[in-house]
Amino acid sequence: MNGTREITGQLLTGTAIADILDDVATLRLEIFQEYPYLYQGRREDELTYLGTYSEAPDASIILAYHGQAVIGAVAGMPLIHEDARMLDAFAGTTFPFNKIYYVGELLFRPAYRNCGLGRKLLDQLESHIRSLGRYHRLTCATVERPDDHPLRPRDYIPITRFLARTDFARLPGVTTSFMWLETDGVKRDHPMQFWSKDVRE
Repeated sequence: MNGTREITGQLLTGTAIADILDDVATLRLEIFQEYPYLYQGRREDELTYLGTYSEAPDASIILAYHGQAVIGAVAGMPLIHEDARMLDAFAGTTFPFNKIYYVGELLFRPAYRNCGLGRKLLDQLESHIRSLGRYHRLTCATVERPDDHPLRPRDYIPITRFLARTDFARLPGVTTSFMWLETDGVKRDHPMQFWSKDVRE
């Protein structure tokens, strides 16, 4: 995409996050309708979940703008403040829970994908996390879908390619599942696979 130099990333922490939660909710509601999530969400549920970011210590959101338009977001918080199912997934590992930082959102509108923006903002988030001096690892989770899923677009590029290119490694056996309403109106359980990378310098 042309004009990436016009794109800015604003890092927000603490109570400042509350001012932009509606923007992040809009991104989630629109982008997560796409494959592979196929998520049919409700704004009130999104705002309740995202409110955790404004309350959890060390949570952060980078909101990406093209001019005045919000075009993406990268967000995370310490794993210990996430859902208990996330913590349970790591119960059999040797990673200390309080040293893991969970990247919960990496969202960009279609026109701003595959142009290096994801790597740029992830680098910004990682730099911030290292500056805190309390976290050794980043982790994230991807939804598992079969390759022959009927709604998989022909030109689909899995997020796992980006994760591998940014030094995340798949954690065999570290999985969880979440249930959500899909765009066809059916609520289904979805397996989630964790990935991780060391962020110590």
